[in-house]
Amino acid sequence: MKKITGTPASPGKVAGKTFRVKYPPAWDNTESRPDVISKDVEIKRFSDARSFVRNRLTLHLDESSIFAAHIAILEDISEQVISKIKQGPMDAVSAVEESGREICFLFADMEDEYLSSRSDDIVDISRQLVQALTQDNRNPFSSMPYNSILIADNLLVSDTLLIDRSKLAGIALRKGSKTSHIAILARDNEIPLVLGLGEGTDSIPDNKTIIIDGGKGEIIIEFEEELLSEIMRQGSKKKEDMNPAITKDGVEIKVYGNAGNLDDVKKAISKGADGIGLLRTEFIFMEGSVFPDEDTQYATYLECARTCQGKNITIRTLDIGADKQLPYHTFAKEENPLLGLRGIRFSLAYPKIFKVQLRAILRASVLGNIRIMFPMVTSIDEYNSASALLEECKIELKDKGVGFDNRLHAGIMVETPASVMLADDFARTVAFFSIGTNDLTQYMLAVDRNNPYSMNVCDYFNSAVVKGISEVATSSRRYAIDVSVCGEMASDPYATELLLKLGIRKLSVASSQVPSLKEQIRKQSIN
Repeated sequence: MKKITGTPASPGKVAGKTFRVKYPPAWDNTESRPDVISKDVEIKRFSDARSFVRNRLTLHLDESSIFAAHIAILEDISEQVISKIKQGPMDAVSAVEESGREICFLFADMEDEYLSSRSDDIVDISRQLVQALTQDNRNPFSSMPYNSILIADNLLVSDTLLIDRSKLAGIALRKGSKTSHIAILARDNEIPLVLGLGEGTDSIPDNKTIIIDGGKGEIIIEFEEELLSEIMRQGSKKKEDMNPAITKDGVEIKVYGNAGNLDDVKKAISKGADGIGLLRTEFIFMEGSVFPDEDTQYATYLECARTCQGKNITIRTLDIGADKQLPYHTFAKEENPLLGLRGIRFSLAYPKIFKVQLRAILRASVLGNIRIMFPMVTSIDEYNSASALLEECKIELKDKGVGFDNRLHAGIMVETPASVMLADDFARTVAFFSIGTNDLTQYMLAVDRNNPYSMNVCDYFNSAVVKGISEVATSSRRYAIDVSVCGEMASDPYATELLLKLGIRKLSVASSQVPSLKEQIRKQSIN
């Protein structure tokens, strides 16, 4: 058996055929640099490129908070770039490249591994901006076959947007850090990753079946056929799990999937999810150039509900604002968008847009397995106002003779200190709770989870957050309503036992994490 050892970064043991990524040569950026520089023209070019990159990142916000962190970095770089264009004068491409180099230099000198690894993120955002400015749309991963183990010097987060993840079995990198964002994404998506292989990557053959063990940090190049067969058998077992998740002492825990579009719904159900605990509807609004009409939304919600094959699907109404912007809607300038017009506040501020969505959801609810949920509710008045609009929509549909599930009443996301403090009051009124641990943690701890410099502080194991979850679970039991947990905490194997002991019996996670969470639950004893 022949092995190459590196640094373990994301666990998992799989076999696949090597694919060595070969980046195309960089564009000659001198072609995009004008002979005569106009500050206004270059600022406009840069602004368009920034909007393009921002909108692209926004489409992936629900996959990971990393993309939100990249948006924050984008805004930080933008100020410096515009300043250089004005002072230069300097063309937009040169201003981006020079700003990126200067910021990377500051990070590279830092001793802290986490902070120094952020230079990759600066390089990533700079590269995306230059690609947008030069209209470089080439994809070095387009020829990657199915079940590939990707071999590269390093990967940036934006590379993952170009990779067809259904073809990816594992990743082996010459460089990299365990605290890098690519390592975090690999762990979130359960992709085995070994990094820091150094010159060892040169001895990995091209287009050959190898074994990668992300837990041990090993690349196995030569092996017995029996080992390969065993790994293939184990891999097929982990792809789906249709059996219920029952603890050692006989308590069944429901494991739902989070979804951002129809494909996500299909993946979650195919992997054994008990339903969809959170369907984010922002994707419908971000894909077009105008607000989607009622029929467009209805068709999407109906297909998602049908795909669930009778299992429940919880549709969250539009949660726009803060780090999620629409390219065709101008938001007023806010000092702190995280505390401004977002979630249910936006919907109540634009009731016509809200009612279009409510009617679409109601029409799709005729299948009988849809639940509706309002985001960022902080008061009973907000819930009542939103519910009143829902009732108005029911009356409008009745008058037209359009069918819907008349039993449909809304639940809420619990993701602010206010909703925790008012849990008893809400429990007497709402249909159900869904605890969003990502936002709840940042608001409870007064730390911006999208700020890359605050990531280590935004900890859902903080006793204040845990106490809040406990109080909400207690209120739900007191008034006999459902409560579930979504967000990163739901999928964290170190949090499973804690959440179950707090009384949580429903968890909602990314589709790829459904089988592993079920496996983790079966190891637990609650009583």
